[in-house]
Amino acid sequence: MTKEVIDDYATDVLVIGGGFAGSWAALRAAEVGAKVILVDKAYVSRSGASTMSGGITTCPLESDDIDVWAEEFITHGSYMCDQRWTYQLLEGQRARIKDYESWGVPISRDADGNIRRFASRGMITVRGMQYQPKVAMRELRKRIAALGVTILDRVCVTELTTSDGYWPTNGAVVGAVGFNVHGGQFVHIRSKRTIVATGMIAMKGTHRVDNDTGDGVAMAYRVGARLVDMEFTFGGTFNVLMKRFDFPSYNVAIAHGARLINARGERFMEKIDPVRLERGELPHVVAAFAKQLLDGNGPVYIDLRHVDDTYWPDMAKIHRGGTILLSDHVPDPRVHPLPIEPTWGMWASGRSGLQIDLQGRTNIPGLFAAGSAAKNDATGTHASAGSPTAFCNVSGWHAGDCAAHESLEDQRIAAPDHAIEALRTATFAPLKRPQRQKTPDLLHDDLAKLEASVVDGMVLSGQKLDAMLAVTQEVARLTEEIAATDLHDLVKLHEARNVSECAAAVYRSALDRTESRDQFFREDYPMTDPSWFCWHGIRRGSKGVIMERLPFPQEGVRFPIKNDQSGLGPIGAIILGKTANGGQA
Repeated sequence: MTKEVIDDYATDVLVIGGGFAGSWAALRAAEVGAKVILVDKAYVSRSGASTMSGGITTCPLESDDIDVWAEEFITHGSYMCDQRWTYQLLEGQRARIKDYESWGVPISRDADGNIRRFASRGMITVRGMQYQPKVAMRELRKRIAALGVTILDRVCVTELTTSDGYWPTNGAVVGAVGFNVHGGQFVHIRSKRTIVATGMIAMKGTHRVDNDTGDGVAMAYRVGARLVDMEFTFGGTFNVLMKRFDFPSYNVAIAHGARLINARGERFMEKIDPVRLERGELPHVVAAFAKQLLDGNGPVYIDLRHVDDTYWPDMAKIHRGGTILLSDHVPDPRVHPLPIEPTWGMWASGRSGLQIDLQGRTNIPGLFAAGSAAKNDATGTHASAGSPTAFCNVSGWHAGDCAAHESLEDQRIAAPDHAIEALRTATFAPLKRPQRQKTPDLLHDDLAKLEASVVDGMVLSGQKLDAMLAVTQEVARLTEEIAATDLHDLVKLHEARNVSECAAAVYRSALDRTESRDQFFREDYPMTDPSWFCWHGIRRGSKGVIMERLPFPQEGVRFPIKNDQSGLGPIGAIILGKTANGGQA
């Protein structure tokens, strides 16, 4: 049961989410001299996707030509980016790698002690490195605490507060409310600046990171923050081995020489992407997998018989022997290819999310975003191995820096007392409702069924999207009616509300986009339409949902923007077995 006690805090900078983005934001804000509170619904440094990221990050060093790397990111992201962000990402990541080295974070190295780098997925020149993310997160927490940051573990934030007490707001974000998931105390945090860094949007039960449910994105959307390119949230990765086990890291495996083969032993990516092969754009590789099944060539196997000599020692070191590949639970992968499967669904990794500027500001005063909750404007629709974690590091640092400087020059504005009391009532209302047959777990099951099939999720249509949107709307309605039996259930019910609202924004954006582009494919609009070469925004206004088409910035453009995509969308071309202009492949 809840307690009548209100835990009331006041701070300069509030950071919601304790992964890489949130931790870097808190660290930098504290270094600037701001009073900082970092809150996470689980435990800072041991929750979310950061510790489960496979230990891959983009690795630009001083010896690299940053222009070459930037051009590859920009062109592979179809020019759908802010080129200033591309350079900021690469330059900032150089500094973050130096930090990790100085902290003693284990990094894969060659015989001479240099960082071992490998070609990043989808790229030719850009290189990534492998490191231990859990150690990196442990070091971040230790250094944050040493700077005097107040860390609130096990606090589920349920809503952002606003200066006018309205959602969406005509004022500013001035903090947040939530509850302690163990004791049930209501928590109210007043802040001059608030940074949302709660990770990517994902359905519970369809991704091994089970607590990234789009909480911050949904809360920001409710106050009127702009989301962009939400239809590009659709994506996937290979992460299921032999239908039972988590695959440790597809990106690392293929970087070391792993292959995908079908039941005939054919390396099918030779026909799809003869240059990059399995390192091609991940959505295209997943589509090629689906094509093998549709053509009766399944199952598909990960073939580790061709990896280089460094793969297995690094696997034992970086994963500390914890990977299923080094156990007796599977046939020896050095000898036997193993069946592998992808997931496909809401898996953004920076391709979509809250729109931010170079300092992490959203369109709502007082509100910042960083990491996978934000749109990665550095890489467009591309999300190569390593760039999502690099963006978490760099966007977190910049958001923390700007939020801290602004907070030190500003006066605190409080939310109206009546609004806080209304939020308190709404937060705990499910605990007082009569029990119903439907439970929070069943709501998440209803949402997860939307991602039950890789092929169905990849090949969209207006009819499918209408049906999917109807499911999310029904779940959202039920979150206002069903009961939570305890605090754990209460967390899951708020998560269901957030997932359903994020999913609805995804499906509405997908319905609005009448074309196919990159990993987004509508069979009723299979061709790429040049008029859709833009950022695609969605936000809540006082009269309902607002859809927007926003031009790409012209400031800082070093590589002339090209809008030359045409013909059949790439996913459609692979699934239908045709070339981009309609011929047979």
